[in-house]
Amino acid sequence: MKYSSENTDLNYYDFPYSEIDSVRINGKDLVICISDCIAEQNAPGNNTGKKRCIPKLWLTLSDYRIKSALLHGISALNVKVNSVLKSKERQLYKSELPSLEERLCGGGDMDIFSLSVQECDGGYELLAEINIEDDERKWYHIRFACSNITAEWEEFGEAINEKLTLKQRAAILKNYIPAVFLALGHKDTPLMAKIAAGAALGYALSPIDLIPDFIPVLGFLDDVLILSGLIAIAVKLIPSDVLAECTKKAAEGRVSPKKRWYYSLPIIIIWLIIIGLIVKAIL
Repeated sequence: MKYSSENTDLNYYDFPYSEIDSVRINGKDLVICISDCIAEQNAPGNNTGKKRCIPKLWLTLSDYRIKSALLHGISALNVKVNSVLKSKERQLYKSELPSLEERLCGGGDMDIFSLSVQECDGGYELLAEINIEDDERKWYHIRFACSNITAEWEEFGEAINEKLTLKQRAAILKNYIPAVFLALGHKDTPLMAKIAAGAALGYALSPIDLIPDFIPVLGFLDDVLILSGLIAIAVKLIPSDVLAECTKKAAEGRVSPKKRWYYSLPIIIIWLIIIGLIVKAIL
C-alpha cells in the first residue's frame, strides 16, 4: 500500500535518527529520500494510536528553489591550550547556492538535525538543518521555497517502543565523541579517563572496524556494542563537571574530529595476530 500526504505538516514526523539517502531534481521538483523517519500517533495513515517507523520517506518540494543557506563555522581544536578556534557563521552568497545544490544531489553521508515547514507568500518554506560529512564536516541551515510539499511512503514499519533500542542508545552515545575529544586534552581529566577516552576516540576515528560492516549481525554489533561501550566507559570515567564543560564547548564550537589512517593501526595489529594464530593452527 502506498501512502501520501500533500501540503505536508512536518509536525507529524520526527527525525531524531534519520539520514538523507538521496536528493535528486525531477524537473522543477526536488525529491528528498529520508530513511528511518518516525510518524507520530496522529500522522496521516497512522491509525494504530502508536508512533510508527517509516523506513523510507520521500519529500517532494514542487517548484523549489534554495532561498538562502547559512554555513556554520568549521572549528579546529588546539589541544595544547585546550581551546576551540571557531570560524564565524556566514550566509552563503547567491552565487554559491548552485554548488550547494550540486553537493546535496551528489549524495554522501548526510544527517538531518531538524526539518520544519511554514506557509509563506502563497507557498511554503522548508527549513532544514543538515550535516554534510566529507573531508570537512559542514552544517547548513537551508531555506527552501516551494509551492507545495508532498510526503510519500510505501509502508509503516514497526511501532516505536518508548524505551530506547540499542541502536538508538548507540546513536546518542556517538554524540559524545566531540566532548570526549575535548576531555582528552583537559587538565582535570584523570589518567584512567584519558586512557578510556583515547581508546574510544581511536576506535571511533579509525577508518576500519574490528568487525567489518558487511559481516551479517556481527558488523552491526560492532558499532552498537563495542564502539558505544567504549564511549560509555569514557563518559562514565570523565568527571561530570569536566564532561559538562566539554559538552558545552563542543556544542558551541562544532568540534569535528576527523578519521585518520593511523587510528586503525591497533585494529590492523589485532587482525594480524588473529590471522597469525589461524595460520599456526592450520600448519
